[in-house]
Amino acid sequence: MSGGSPSADSERDALKREAAEAAVGLVEDGMVVGLGTGSTAAFAVEALARRHREGLRFIGIPTSERTAAQARAGGIPLTSFAEHHRIDLTIDGADEVERGTLNLIKGLGGALLREKIVAAASRRLAIVVDGAKLVDRLGAHTPVPVEVVTFGLEVTQAALDALGARTALRLTPAGEPFVTDGGNRILDCRFPAIADPAALEARIGGIVGVVESGLFTGRADSVFVADAGGVRRLDAARRHRGGPPVLVLMGVSGSGKTTIARELQARLGWPFEEGDSLHPESNVAKMHAGVPLTDEDRQPWLEAVAAWIDGQRAREQPGIVTCSALKKAYRRIVVGDRPEVRLVYLRGSRAVIAERLAGRKGHFMPATLLQSQFDALDEPGPDEDPLTVDIDAPPGQVAEEIIRQLGASAEVART
Repeated sequence: MSGGSPSADSERDALKREAAEAAVGLVEDGMVVGLGTGSTAAFAVEALARRHREGLRFIGIPTSERTAAQARAGGIPLTSFAEHHRIDLTIDGADEVERGTLNLIKGLGGALLREKIVAAASRRLAIVVDGAKLVDRLGAHTPVPVEVVTFGLEVTQAALDALGARTALRLTPAGEPFVTDGGNRILDCRFPAIADPAALEARIGGIVGVVESGLFTGRADSVFVADAGGVRRLDAARRHRGGPPVLVLMGVSGSGKTTIARELQARLGWPFEEGDSLHPESNVAKMHAGVPLTDEDRQPWLEAVAAWIDGQRAREQPGIVTCSALKKAYRRIVVGDRPEVRLVYLRGSRAVIAERLAGRKGHFMPATLLQSQFDALDEPGPDEDPLTVDIDAPPGQVAEEIIRQLGASAEVART
């Protein structure tokens, strides 16, 4: 519920309606469309009803009884998962959108469980917001709604408090506990600014008694943002080049590949594979002994990295894998003609990397092999279209820059 003046609310609604109209432009004849819940999603349903009257043919799956009623009143034909297991496009709102990652907090409208089920079944999820919903970190202004079963609610609430949340049972305007369409309750959980939304989503989901949370990490494909300057569309990194990308973080030993990959995993919620774990034991033994690997040694390792990438592609899932990939010939094996794969080159000077290696403990790659790494390095050129990032900054900032570059290449001009 807005606490602004009537004129401010009217202006905000006009922005939401404008963004909703832009999102509805993605709907094509024959689609199965997921219909979101909330004040912004209602504008999208309104626009869809008009488009249907004008001749656009699609069917909808609503995320709440309230949305179903609005859709029926507008003449939108509805279906269910019994008839259609996959949704072509879902249009919904959000309570917060994290810049860069496009991770979301949803559920202030009370329909987070059905919204997440519909989002998970959707080929594309388009989010509609006004500019005030964009934040640098999730949780800046909005609690995370968590749907819980009634039995043992107090125990579940205590477990959420133990995660660092300040929890409150959601009430209706009449002061009664809010009841979801599934017959459950909602605990609104205020966390400090959330640095690792994917991990927090998993930790909340692991609590017995929790049905689902309003953290939506790595699910949005596009966000339509309306502000005083018009409407702009932001495409998520997961839609990079039109599909889920697999990032190959390359660089010499000591460039921070694993640390930065974990930072990206925390922000994006994408699967991560440590490339060094794919080395055969014979390679590990050689490196422990300080013996440089030959191209023949590296061949089965590079093929194993490529196989992991192909597994992500087959599942149509994004991913992150670390791989030194020092030579262009190695990158032809790992990247090849795979359009979903994006090379991320972590560039650093010999002095910076030598200092890092000197402080690293327990890794099978000794610092004495650093010179052989630089000798073998073929820096990727423009023909490989790498994302090149300098590693002088702390790992979190390097990860932010990678996300920024991915997002910048996917940003669509204002409409």
